[in-house]
Amino acid sequence: MTIFSQSGVAKFIFVPCLAILLFVIAVFGYALPASKEGLMDQKKIMIASLTQTVGNILNHYDRQVRSGTISIDKAKKIAIEQIRELRYGSDGKDYFWITDMKPRMIMHPYRPELEEQDLSDFTDPNGKLLFVDFVREVVTDGAGYVPYLWQWKDNPDQVVPKLSYVKLFKPWGWIIGTGVYLDDVNLEIARITRKLLYFSIAVFLTITTLSIFIIQQGITETRKRKAAENELNKYHEQLEVLVRKRTRELEQALSEVKLLSGFLPICASCKKIRDDKGYWNQIESYIQEHSEAEFSHSVCPECIQKLYPKFTANNQDSEENKET
Repeated sequence: MTIFSQSGVAKFIFVPCLAILLFVIAVFGYALPASKEGLMDQKKIMIASLTQTVGNILNHYDRQVRSGTISIDKAKKIAIEQIRELRYGSDGKDYFWITDMKPRMIMHPYRPELEEQDLSDFTDPNGKLLFVDFVREVVTDGAGYVPYLWQWKDNPDQVVPKLSYVKLFKPWGWIIGTGVYLDDVNLEIARITRKLLYFSIAVFLTITTLSIFIIQQGITETRKRKAAENELNKYHEQLEVLVRKRTRELEQALSEVKLLSGFLPICASCKKIRDDKGYWNQIESYIQEHSEAEFSHSVCPECIQKLYPKFTANNQDSEENKET
């Protein structure tokens, strides 16, 4: 049985399929969740860093106020307008806002109707007092992350989950905030998932194609080898038949042949031969008994002349008369 029998093919396919399965489990069971968590961590670090950058702007104007270069009201007004115009993100629509500790909205680029409004009772669609939570977070730790529901950037008709980072600028009692939309993270994870899925499919198709090719090659080679073995077996059978036939012919031929061998005691006078039992036999009888030869009796010319001299003389006279 070769590796390309039914059980062999099943075993051969099982190994790459198991490898693909383990790869998919590793990617979608571990790597993808880890990527999502890592991406979320990157987003959190990003918005914290950006908020710190805005804090540096406020520090700059606060130093000017403390140095007497500019008044506090003018410094706040300039800072507010400068921060209002700040944007980041792939589409340039991510923004910053400012509230105070009351909480009261100081500045919001997409919700100007909230400016100067008391937000103590403001809730998201789930009833969360998000601005109160901002104050609670900065009072406790000076800065932190708060999840809630909010409109999608500049679109008030679309409300989505959002995670914001808020930081207290203590000299002025302001809370600076910016956030990341979780849908953005989910979309990015979805893109990564699609790429991994396409890659997994490509790997699966590649391994499957190679496996099928190798199996087909193996089956072809096995068939060729089997055909060659059948031809060889057929040749062996024909050879065996021929050998048996030739053996039978040889045995038959040998059965028809009798050999005379060894020393044959023969009388020097009468030419009789002594057999293995000690009896003396005529030479023709002995040869006929021990071989397939047959004898017919005749007389040679010398014996005729010796035994029948007159017959010989008469023949000679007849020949001479014919010549004359």
